[in-house]
Amino acid sequence: MLVRGLAIRRGWLVPTGPGRIHRRPVPQLGGVAILAGFMAAVLVAVPMDSRILGLLLGAVVVVIIALADDFRDLSPRDKLIGQLLAAAIPLAFGIRIDGVSNPFGGLLILPLVLAIPFTLFWTTGMMNAINFLDGVDGLAAGVAAIATAILVTLSVQLNQPLVATVGIALIAAALGFLPFNLFRASIFLGDSGAHLLGYVIAVLAIMGGAKIATALLVLGIPILDVAWAVIRRWRAGGRVASRDTDHLHHRLLRAGLPQPAVLFAYYTVSAGFGLIALYLHKYEKLVALGVLGVLMVVVLLVLARTDPGEAASG
Repeated sequence: MLVRGLAIRRGWLVPTGPGRIHRRPVPQLGGVAILAGFMAAVLVAVPMDSRILGLLLGAVVVVIIALADDFRDLSPRDKLIGQLLAAAIPLAFGIRIDGVSNPFGGLLILPLVLAIPFTLFWTTGMMNAINFLDGVDGLAAGVAAIATAILVTLSVQLNQPLVATVGIALIAAALGFLPFNLFRASIFLGDSGAHLLGYVIAVLAIMGGAKIATALLVLGIPILDVAWAVIRRWRAGGRVASRDTDHLHHRLLRAGLPQPAVLFAYYTVSAGFGLIALYLHKYEKLVALGVLGVLMVVVLLVLARTDPGEAASG
């Protein structure tokens, strides 16, 4: 892979240390590779309009800002400002959440004063959810590909070829990268790759008619894990944005599961709830979200006796 070779030659490697489970420096820049593949596919296969232009411009800004964080370790404030800036680009091109489905029928229209912050919150939240998930080789890229496949399937059912084609481009880019990122990865996503995947999924969900509940179901575990991490770090008096090895996937590793088993568990749950979302009615999706939340709490309670610390890795 050209990007991996460039990272090695330049010494752009992720070091070992606190909050990391790998035992040797690994090249980063995975986001650059995924961005290049994704943009090439979209430019070839998708007719250009204002929404696609906004999506692509935002994707480039996401990767640039996340690369700055990878190399310069931005402060949480500067990182959040960068995320909001990137999220605002597709918003400026008309991609926003104008309403949310009423579980019992109809659509709840959001006034502009609510639609704008809700769209920004959704997009930045999804970026961070995928980024927090990127703690085990192949986890973030694989789950993102599954989530996008569910959105593509739903878009095909709703006769939305534009959204489906863009989604397929993202899946192809993620799957093309995944073999290099699986257990004992030879290249990492880095913040740039994880943020890019989350950003595109968030924007696709909006473009496809605000498929928020579907995205929440298929990405329920990483989203709940983000919420748990924020609460846990806040209660401990630490920085919410600090890196640690106490996410759910780290706890599963410390409980004795090998990395491939952790991947299988995440992939299976994400795909299972995603497939369920394709056949549920609106209010039933809320019930499924509640079930997923309870499942997450039970798993965390079972694993609560595992001591925080460094998990085994390749």
